[in-house]
Amino acid sequence: MTSSAVELPAHGADLRPRAGDIMCIVLLGVVAMLFAGFTAAYFIRRPSPDWVPIAIPSWSWLGTAALVVSSALLEGARRRQNRSLLGASILLGFVFLGSQVLSWNELSAAGVYLPSTPHGSFYFMLTAVHGVHLLCGLLALIYTAVRRAEIRWVAGYWHFMGLIWLYTLLLLAN
Repeated sequence: MTSSAVELPAHGADLRPRAGDIMCIVLLGVVAMLFAGFTAAYFIRRPSPDWVPIAIPSWSWLGTAALVVSSALLEGARRRQNRSLLGASILLGFVFLGSQVLSWNELSAAGVYLPSTPHGSFYFMLTAVHGVHLLCGLLALIYTAVRRAEIRWVAGYWHFMGLIWLYTLLLLAN
């Protein structure tokens, strides 16, 4: 057999997906639908005459960089089973959450609050909802690190949260 040959499962091997795989896919589907609903509301509300665009806080861009690097480190931790990379990824996840708090403070200093403008309301709401989901991912990563559990599902969730953040930030920036 050559090295490029595809290996087939042994006769009688169980090809059913594992429960954790199904749970993770369903969870990601639910989160995707939640943000799809927010996207629909955003596009319905945006043409209103009271829509005043806000500038995306600079801290959001710094947090985005931290989240991207965190995801890359987590992937390295998953592939190499390297717990120190996992710890660094967790730390950068907290840096991201801190950057979100600083972003809210930056907007507040500029006079933008949750009820002040529709665009500001969407910014606060979407970043808060994403932050709660990311915090849950951080708790799962910490649990995984402490228990030395398999990180495959948590890593998939974390990468998905990174993609959702990039999507959300680009949506809000336009």
